This record gives sequence, structure tokens and C-alpha cells, in this order.
Amino acid sequence: MYGFRKSISAAAFADSTAFGISLKSALVVAQVLGYMTAKFIGIRFIGSLKKAHRGRYILLLIGAAHLCLLFLALVPAPWNTVFLFFNGLCLGLIWGLVFSFIEGRSYTDFVALVLSINFIFSSGMVKTIGRYTIEWGHVADRWMPFVTGCLFLPLLFFSVYLLNKIPAATPEDQRRRGERPAMNSAERKAILQTYLPGLAAVAFINLLLTILRDIKDNYEIEMIGQLVPGASPAIFARMETLAAITVFFVLLTLSGIRNHTTSLQRQHQAVALGFALLAVCALFLQQGRGNPVMLFVCYTIGLYIAYNTIQCLFLERFIAACKVRGNIGFFFYVMDSIGYLGSCFLILYKELFSPHINWLPYFIGLSLIFGTLGLLAVSASWRYFSPKIPRHAI
Repeated sequence: MYGFRKSISAAAFADSTAFGISLKSALVVAQVLGYMTAKFIGIRFIGSLKKAHRGRYILLLIGAAHLCLLFLALVPAPWNTVFLFFNGLCLGLIWGLVFSFIEGRSYTDFVALVLSINFIFSSGMVKTIGRYTIEWGHVADRWMPFVTGCLFLPLLFFSVYLLNKIPAATPEDQRRRGERPAMNSAERKAILQTYLPGLAAVAFINLLLTILRDIKDNYEIEMIGQLVPGASPAIFARMETLAAITVFFVLLTLSGIRNHTTSLQRQHQAVALGFALLAVCALFLQQGRGNPVMLFVCYTIGLYIAYNTIQCLFLERFIAACKVRGNIGFFFYVMDSIGYLGSCFLILYKELFSPHINWLPYFIGLSLIFGTLGLLAVSASWRYFSPKIPRHAI
């Protein structure tokens, strides 16, 4: 999926504008708006999804997203930005579809951990492939996303084939992790009302992390170019791979914990560690202390320790510990709809009201503020959930 989404970040679209802002920011905002809209749709669509035809949905949605990249190349600016909206609209439903294949199993923590590394590794790999497509293949910026997507088509079909081979949850899985049925409107509303303060704190944490992740992913080319002029395209794959390996081994300590109470406590500690690390790295970057590339790597590690814990581990254990009768997809899309709305707002705010500010200082300033707010939100979340989780929940 990243091969059809993140390649847009590898292009510069230099000296091009659309609707009063840079063309790249217009494309990024259009895609994120589409992604955000998909999250609102997904609250109902994924939350009430039946298991049949999930693989077909994945192929249809990614195929439509790839077609949008073709129209991005064929239609002149600024009207080609419309197709990035529909690209994001299609791709915004994929994560919930994929995760529905593995939730509610005894091995979900570990598989979710492996999947979560995709957030880091694939982002850097796709940007590197995109840059090589431009610099070595001499492909124009507007054609690069479509060409990059073509390279990922064989892997897409093979992966969906394998997803459909995953066996159903066993009775023991259902006993320990609970059933994961589709939910109707009344059930969704009742769950939100029951756990509203705690879920609001978690949604706020996800909002902060989604904004930082989106800005970093979409404007890393510009920020690294400012820190390390003339850097090789391979630097992005190297940076993200190093971060991905580190995050994997850190979060590996959170998988396989049988006691749900202990697992959720460790997860809150991991998210707090992530916020603290990204804030410290942002402070060092602001002060010009240390190697900027290694600081960016350490920042990425902190960001994804927190983000992957919330996205891939917390909701699975929350549902299991509190015996919530529902599926993860619903909670994913409630959180992400809020997160991407915030991301759109801050990208547009910067482009419209502070266009003279480079992305690097803007990003660093947000990181310092969000690091502090994140630590406060983690504390509030644990204070709410701690007394509600049975002490011996397994």
C-alpha cells in the first residue's frame, strides 16, 4: 500500500503552485484529506465489515488508488490534485482491512509488531525508490508515483493471496482475546460512551503522533536536504531501516505478555518514552548539537515507539482486557479520523499563514510542544484505564 501512497513524498514539484500554495503541499493536503475522509467512512464501514471478500476490497481499493496516480500524471496542475484526494480516500481503508485478518489471536501482538515496522521501513524504502526513479530513471515528478506503484503490483497480489490463507481464530483465541464481531450503530455509540474519557486521551495522543508522523513523512526530503545538502537518495532507506530495526526490538519486549494489565501498563510507559525521546532530539536539532542524521534517526525511533504502540498494540489489549465486544477497526478509524483532520489543519495553516517558515524549524517547534502535551496525555490515559482493568486479566 505504501508503494501507492508515500512515493508522492519523494518528488519536489519545485517552483509549481496550486491554489495559492506549493503544488507539493496541495497534493499532500489533498491526499491527507482523502485519507481523513476514509477514516470517517471507515468508522461505519470497517466497524460493520463482514469477513467475506476482504481481499477483493483490498485489490479494488489499491487498484483505484493506482489509477488515480495515472490521472495525476495526465491531468495538468492544479486539477490533478483532485486525484490525490481520491487516492487517499481509497488507501485510507486498507489498514483496517489488513488488520481484520489478524486481530483477536494469541499471536496478534507479535504480528501487529511486525506489521507496525512497515510504517517506518516502507516509508523510507518507497521514498528511496521514488528518488532513484527520478534521478536514475529520469522519470518526471508527476509520473514517478504511478511508475513506482507499477513496481509494487506483483507483491500486492501475492500478499493478498497470503492474507486469505490466514486461519480463523481458534476457540482458545476467542476465550482469551474475546470475539471480534461487526458492530451496529447502537453498539458503537454505547462503547464510546462507556470509555469516553480514556478513549479521548488516547485519541489525543494519536492526534499528536499522527501530525508529527505526517509532516515528517511528507517533508523529510526537504528537511534532510536542509540538514545534509546533496545527500544520496539511499539515505532515507538507511535511516528508516535503522530506526525500524531498533523500534522492533524495543517493542518486542511488549509482545507476548499474557497479563493484560501488565501489558497495558508497559505500553503506556513505552508511549511516554517515545514522546520524551522525540522531544529531546527536537531540542538538540534546534540547538544544532550532535549529528543531525543520527538525531533524525533517534527522533524517528521515539516517534514510532509511541505511534506503533498506540496503533498496533494498545487497542488489541484494551478490547481483550475490558472484554469489549467489538472489533479494532472501529476504534482505529475513530482515532485516525481525528488525527488526519489535525494533520490537514496544521499543514494548511503553515502554508497559508507562515509560508516563509521552512519546514524544519516548524517541525522542530511542533515536536517540542507536542512532546510535552503527549507526556501529560499519557499520564491522564493511564490514570483513567488503570482502575478499570481487572488486576488478573489474561
